[in-house]
Amino acid sequence: MHVSIKTNSDGSMHFDFDEEAARAMLASVRFASRFHARIALLARMTDERLKANERLAEKDGRTELCH
Repeated sequence: MHVSIKTNSDGSMHFDFDEEAARAMLASVRFASRFHARIALLARMTDERLKANERLAEKDGRTELCH
């Protein structure tokens, strides 16, 4: 499992997850979303982004979920 975290000068952060880390993160967000309504939005956004990454990976012939 590998995660790379980069901080930007504007205070935002960029995360790069390998497939195993992405699945673990999504599972924890989904679990937390059951207990707090605001986290449900994050779970939905994360799920949509992973699906978009899957489509891009299939198009490019890659197998990983995130890049």
